[in-house]
Amino acid sequence: MRELFEILNKNIKKHDEVIIMTHARPDLDGMGSSLALYKIILSMGKKCFIVSPKKKLYRSLDKAIKLLSENNIVFNFKSEEDILNSKFNKPLLIVLDTQKAELVESDKILDFISDRIVIDHHIGSLDTIDGSIYKYDDANKSSIAEVMAEYLSYLGLEIEPLIMTVLLSGMAIDTSSFNIKTTARTFEMAAYLAKGGADFVIVQELLKEPREEMVKRYSYISNSEEVVPDVLMCKMDDNIHGNVDIALLAKELLKFEDIKASFAIGRLSSKIVGVSARSMGSINVGEIMEKLGGGGHLTDAAAQIKDKTVEEVAVELKKIIKGVIK
Repeated sequence: MRELFEILNKNIKKHDEVIIMTHARPDLDGMGSSLALYKIILSMGKKCFIVSPKKKLYRSLDKAIKLLSENNIVFNFKSEEDILNSKFNKPLLIVLDTQKAELVESDKILDFISDRIVIDHHIGSLDTIDGSIYKYDDANKSSIAEVMAEYLSYLGLEIEPLIMTVLLSGMAIDTSSFNIKTTARTFEMAAYLAKGGADFVIVQELLKEPREEMVKRYSYISNSEEVVPDVLMCKMDDNIHGNVDIALLAKELLKFEDIKASFAIGRLSSKIVGVSARSMGSINVGEIMEKLGGGGHLTDAAAQIKDKTVEEVAVELKKIIKGVIK
């Protein structure tokens, strides 16, 4: 981690402007981390901009941005068009919470700025952003929010408690309320954010979902199938969804009695289908995702498949599951 922070410090200081970008359809982890990094960069006396999301925000993130605004905590968001038409001197682009060019908020901005740093916590693949100054990818981290909490701790920098609250919300989302993909360091960073003023009550308010979203999720779950005993698989429709949507499905499936592993499939972009896998530990979902072209850990894994339909991925996944679990 120290290497990452030293490289960030060095490159932020040598550039005149810094652009922060996360994945399309940003969530509390990707955008919450962007907000914290924005404050870090401003503390170094540099100009900073966050790439504006093109599509409607997740309700939880929308609530967080409004809450920050109501408390006079504002950020400099710029649209893709504004950034492409700006006359920057020495811009640095920092990409958070994805390493795939197909999933960033703007591939045009990715091409526009040559100096790039990529920070991710998802499973790596061959199909990643090329030509970066530095790429950090640690699948053992619960979230990018955890990485940003460590960066704040490393710098000894105090920021507004509400931003710490948003960071904590990002950690809660990616760990299913600290039930999966956690390490001792995850809890240490959650404690650090709490000491910095993060409010657990506000976290719960931000994470509350509208009834229609939960009903939609359970409509997918109701059509899930038991591929082999104690293993459920669920397919979403062919609309484009976010990583969070697919991961939440897999997490919900694992809550059913006697279910030892779960798999959820959904479209992430026009070219990519995502698979999220979860396990109670007796089934190695990382091994299964590796055979699908992804990877991960015993209990938490994922894959992203290009140029296939949701149904084609589902058929392939079922064959792999049946071959591994006999």
